Amino acid sequence: MSQNQILLIFCVACFAGYFIAYIKKRPSALLFIIGRSTAGLGFIYFFNFFCAARDIVTGVGINLITGTVCTLFGIPGAILLYAVRLYSFL
Repeated sequence: MSQNQILLIFCVACFAGYFIAYIKKRPSALLFIIGRSTAGLGFIYFFNFFCAARDIVTGVGINLITGTVCTLFGIPGAILLYAVRLYSFL
């Protein structure tokens, strides 16, 4: 394993430990995290659905990166993804 892989595994392990400790301290925070991610990914799904019905290609799909952004920021994160895509298009 290279040093970058070891560093990445260490960072993920630290984040996972912090996340588990945070959820044990405030179990209601898990509902907020799930709610934000569901709302953001639902927004992406329905926006892509309505755009596809009008033959508009958005270029933003549901994957690990968009899921992470939506988990952190919710619907504003989904709008941010579309703004970044629009900026890269122009």
